[in-house]
Amino acid sequence: MTIESDLYTTLNTNAGVRAIVGEATSPQQSRIYPSIAPESAALPRIDYLNVAGSRIHTLPGTGNMIRKRIQINCHARTYTESKTLAAAVIAALEGDGYLELEFDLYDSTTQIHTVIVDWSFLT
Repeated sequence: MTIESDLYTTLNTNAGVRAIVGEATSPQQSRIYPSIAPESAALPRIDYLNVAGSRIHTLPGTGNMIRKRIQINCHARTYTESKTLAAAVIAALEGDGYLELEFDLYDSTTQIHTVIVDWSFLT
């Protein structure tokens, strides 16, 4: 298993996230996308991608542990819905890594609100 597939499973099986993006019985039905969601994908939705990764270095040398930073984009039609989705994502991931940063975007062309959650995992 990869951190990306584990992330998909965690989000897709979390009741709080499913209450917002809907329940999917297969990745093809899901509104949770690895990498970039298609432009035609329904809202609200999540897409995520690996934005950084590095080995953990210690005084004795390089260890086996790797820190991966995953950008999780929570898209919705309204600001409130995007913030609610981001809060559900953060709650689903609590205790499994840590929040690096969170910030809000608005695309006036598509009229989509996005909350970006950068989450770090140790693998």
